[in-house]
Amino acid sequence: MSDIVLITTNSKKENYSTTADKYSAFPPNIPLLITEAYLSSKDIDVKIMDTETYPKSMKQIIQDLNDINPKVVGVFCSGSNPSASTMSMVGAQNFFNELKNSKYDFLTFVSGGHPTVLPERTLHELSTDFVVLGEGYKAMEEIISFSKGKIEKNKISSVAYFDKDKLVKNEINELIKDIGTLPRINWHKVNTQDYRAHNWHCFGDSIKNRSPYAIIWTNQGCPYPCNFCSINNIFGKRGYRLREMKDVVAEIDILYNEFNIRNLKILDELFVFKNPRLDEFCDLLEERNYNLNMWCFARTDTVTPEILKRLKKVGVNWIAYGFESFDGAILEATRKKNKANVLDTIKWTKDADINICADVIAGLWQDNERTINMTRDFMMENEFEWVNIYPAFAYPGTPLYDEYINKSIISEPQNWNIYGLYSKKCNPCPTNYLSSSEVLRLRDKVFHDYYHNEKILRMIERKFGTETLNHVVEMVKTPLEREIFDEKNKLNIPPGGFAGQGINIPKPKYNSLVV
Repeated sequence: MSDIVLITTNSKKENYSTTADKYSAFPPNIPLLITEAYLSSKDIDVKIMDTETYPKSMKQIIQDLNDINPKVVGVFCSGSNPSASTMSMVGAQNFFNELKNSKYDFLTFVSGGHPTVLPERTLHELSTDFVVLGEGYKAMEEIISFSKGKIEKNKISSVAYFDKDKLVKNEINELIKDIGTLPRINWHKVNTQDYRAHNWHCFGDSIKNRSPYAIIWTNQGCPYPCNFCSINNIFGKRGYRLREMKDVVAEIDILYNEFNIRNLKILDELFVFKNPRLDEFCDLLEERNYNLNMWCFARTDTVTPEILKRLKKVGVNWIAYGFESFDGAILEATRKKNKANVLDTIKWTKDADINICADVIAGLWQDNERTINMTRDFMMENEFEWVNIYPAFAYPGTPLYDEYINKSIISEPQNWNIYGLYSKKCNPCPTNYLSSSEVLRLRDKVFHDYYHNEKILRMIERKFGTETLNHVVEMVKTPLEREIFDEKNKLNIPPGGFAGQGINIPKPKYNSLVV
């Protein structure tokens, strides 16, 4: 009998629809792997089931769990990005629905940013025994003790549960101050060959070699207040906790030498920052002279030409910039304060020979057709190697979610599958001038226009070769199923616009790209 099985539940097919099998990434679940290492360090018998790489049905997975016969099963509603927690709820619901129809003899809990901010609804929806609140390392250890009759339920920290019909929320533990005390991930407990990098991350010679794949992390949290971001749901507050770079690079040593990892993602939401840690990271990797293909996130106001050149030298070939919008006034409304000149950042990155993944949001509150098309035109002009075009989603736990619901701009979601960008059920937020269906239609059109543009296609062929070009051409032919486009489901703009400000679309304020 095992003490605990930590499991991810597969939401891939519903969230990524027709793009799931060939084009989407299959990343390792870092929160789950950190937790496994923590519990194992406490002499707890831990097993892992990552069902996103597990070719079995839910019924078969539950049978496998019964064969293992654990005391506890912990379901992780989390992933590589903050938004993944809400998207993971799709698979979690499928798992627990199947579990209700099965015989089993183990306690269950769910963990993640989404369950943390919506514990009561999560308990109702999933019929799980516990919701773990926040980081929850200690809570999971104590749930195992409870399963063995060693402590009472009311002594388990950082959990929510029902006592009959009453919601109980036990005291939440403080965050671990020194995250360097967390044990290193036990990579030998997973098969890195099962994981697959993003297709754009491997443009060029590696387009057919997206596996094996791994993720490293150097810090947790974010100090910035962007109103659309749910990263700090799990932490309860804004913050920024750091891991020692020598330990990070020691982990890269293991991944590179023992697991043949070349494709590597740096998980941190705020990795590129002018500080001694980044210099230390580069110093250590320069000594090793590894042949890595890494990518990371960055803000446009935290990079310098010198930093970018150093990152390129150690194998950072891609940077994903959260541009969100190229209109200063629209961006200001998101509380994303940014004083960088975007054109400078783009030039510095190109001069360093680093590819840009441009993350933009088509559908912020003041967006209209003209501003969205302006974003498209700007991206084409600057020839970004990859673009991620997201409609605006109001994720639970974000200021945007609370604001939109309080103002009746959106109603509380009935199903969590509406948050998948490529999902058939995708239903983004409306803007002041556009309905949800119009936002999504424009988003899809911008992506289509970008990767049908002759200049962009020639750039891809020139930089990455004919094989990558053919891959992209094939990818954009993949049809996306969109239920919201059905006439019966189309949301029309009410008279006077969503905020009663009239239906005339004003010209956007174009603030010289200083955002």
